[in-house]
Amino acid sequence: MTLANIQEMKYYRLIGILGLIFFVAGCTKTIFDKRRKYLGDYEFTINITCTPNLGNCDTSYTYDGNIDYSSDKEKVVIQFESNSSIEPLIDDDNNLIQSIDHYQSSNLGKFLNENEVEFVIRSGGLGGGYYRNVYGKKK
Repeated sequence: MTLANIQEMKYYRLIGILGLIFFVAGCTKTIFDKRRKYLGDYEFTINITCTPNLGNCDTSYTYDGNIDYSSDKEKVVIQFESNSSIEPLIDDDNNLIQSIDHYQSSNLGKFLNENEVEFVIRSGGLGGGYYRNVYGKKK
């Protein structure tokens, strides 16, 4: 072998090793993403209650929604009604953290396990409010 051939082989070996490193680094991003285990289609059961001054508004219904990645790497998008979704951060204890307004705690609920989630959304003001107690189970 000539010196030129040896240098060319070293060059291709270096390119191959760098390519492998970039491939593995790119794959680990989604393989080890803690959000991945929660993604999918869910059936959400929504129980609505309200403060007494708003009358009798208690009702329940189900909605086929989903949980998907957010563009923020620490959050997911939970579509639990046709026109309602939340985009909470998932902390180390699987709590859903999102500041919606000053009437509601930023700890909305949590993932009970990889297949179940529950949270509460409050809407309204000082005079009264509606509470949507949401439970989702992966299909």
